[in-house]
Amino acid sequence: MDKPTSKLPSPTIPPSRPLRIGVVIPAFNEARNISPCLASLATFQACSDQIIVVDAASTDETAAIAQRSGAHVIRRSEQQRGYAVAAGYEAICDTVDVVLIAHADMRFHRDARAAILQTLSANPHAVGGVLGHVIDDPRLVFRLIERGNRVRANRWQLPYGDQAMFVRTNVVARAGGFPNQPSMEDLELALRCRRYGRWLFVDCPVTTDHRHWRRGVVRTTLGNWGRAIGYRLRREEPALGIQPS
Repeated sequence: MDKPTSKLPSPTIPPSRPLRIGVVIPAFNEARNISPCLASLATFQACSDQIIVVDAASTDETAAIAQRSGAHVIRRSEQQRGYAVAAGYEAICDTVDVVLIAHADMRFHRDARAAILQTLSANPHAVGGVLGHVIDDPRLVFRLIERGNRVRANRWQLPYGDQAMFVRTNVVARAGGFPNQPSMEDLELALRCRRYGRWLFVDCPVTTDHRHWRRGVVRTTLGNWGRAIGYRLRREEPALGIQPS
């Protein structure tokens, strides 16, 4: 089993200028959600951060709504979220220091941008982090899921995309690049990058839709665990693109 950290050199960002942030949002038929999501990113837009919506073959008005809301839209023919995230990441990574990966059903706190910048500036050897999430359902079981996800991200160093991941682009480059795969891209990214330093839990949670558990909370949670464990067992370590310091 791979360890949360290693002796590989941990890239840092020169402190001479503010960190530049880019936001990538994969979306498939998210006409209902994309406008509120982008509205919650108003602080990022006000600071001229690049916001990219990757439309994964939607059949509704997702792309048009995103464009009217001021986002740059990339259209893809595949519906798989992983490929969409990778395409957005590659489009933005050369011009920013940090990429925040959002989901279209997320609503961000107004202090999210400041929390990311303050956390990374105070922890120059961190590879990235997550903001955490609150599921928009009052049932106690969701509070337990939120707590468990926090432990997984913070203690086990395995953040997932539904917690609003952000990552330093130079770390991703050294770790072999952003995973270009149809799914489990968030888990693969976490595993690749944690060899360079810690993932941080910021505790500035996004609000997410409970729709992902509509098949049943226990069934969905156990299914997610099974897919993650299966992926870890099948996974082969990628070649690292480590460059000399």
